[in-house]
Amino acid sequence: MRRLALFACLATAVALSGGCKSDRASRGEGSISVVATVAPLADIVHNAGGARVRVTTLLPRSADPHEWRPGPAARQALAHADLVVWTGGAMDRWAIAGDPRRELGLLPLVRPLGDDPHWWQDPVRVERASKEIRNELARADVHGAGYYEAATADFLDRLRRLNRDMKICLSLPNNPHQRLATQHDGFAYLNDRYGTAIVGPKGRGAKLGRRLWADTLGAPGTAAGSYLGAMSVNTATLADALSHGENTCRPEP
Repeated sequence: MRRLALFACLATAVALSGGCKSDRASRGEGSISVVATVAPLADIVHNAGGARVRVTTLLPRSADPHEWRPGPAARQALAHADLVVWTGGAMDRWAIAGDPRRELGLLPLVRPLGDDPHWWQDPVRVERASKEIRNELARADVHGAGYYEAATADFLDRLRRLNRDMKICLSLPNNPHQRLATQHDGFAYLNDRYGTAIVGPKGRGAKLGRRLWADTLGAPGTAAGSYLGAMSVNTATLADALSHGENTCRPEP
């Protein structure tokens, strides 16, 4: 088995329930309350907003966002949030049904592939989304604009490294374009960026693949407990599956 020693095997996990901080941006105090619909999006907001932002994730990590609908507590959180951030797609359009004070739907702003809302499967599109989140946070919290600029710059650097490393890892298999079936059909953006051919469970003629993180994250403290960690785990899984176990390659999150 060939091993690529370029990347560390440890994933940085981010706990969504706490007041997470950007790793290197200067710390600050703030009181802006943000509600995000799904776990990957909430973690992206955490990275762009740092310690000035309190993020509430509406969907439980085990919930299917395509089926879940907000109950009374979730509707109250949406009504009282300073900012509601949602994917911008049909699956969580309920987030703006109550006319929140300020909302940001990201799909139209990240060069969408039709109406597919799973744009976070492409780190380059996440860069665009992070800048939009940064700008909206600064509008809602003018005094924190400089802080959001620093926190987002830190996160953008990490996203660029992730994109670079994913390109390397996914170029290693002899046939990186072979069709690979997984449990979810939300990987069109990853395919668009890296030339892979990941299809849903009904994909004809596809090799049976492995489970990937699609629209949720792992438990806090696990390797896939953050957006960057989940993308790292997915990349390692794909590199292994596409090379029939010949390549081990995992980006450092």
